Amino acid sequence: MEDKKIISEYCTVFNLRDLNRGTTTFILIKTEHCQALVDFCEEAEEVTDLFRISGEFNYLIKVQTASVEELAEFQDSLVHIGPSKSHICLKNILENRVLL
Repeated sequence: MEDKKIISEYCTVFNLRDLNRGTTTFILIKTEHCQALVDFCEEAEEVTDLFRISGEFNYLIKVQTASVEELAEFQDSLVHIGPSKSHICLKNILENRVLL
């Protein structure tokens, strides 16, 4: 599968709770300042994923924080980019699932 480029990379999976990053949150954001958001997310250590999406909001950000207080600080720092909504993950049921 490596020769056929089906496997693109190998990675290490960290236990985020042990790294004090156990709070997973998905943030929907609506912005016209797309490059500013990308630049912000590339610099923010809390951001693990950034998706361009369709619908009322145009971006979905996945963040890992130590607490909801840290999440609130992070979300406050997004205010200048546009309105947002947070969805805190209560339980991870499926993650990094391989579809073959």
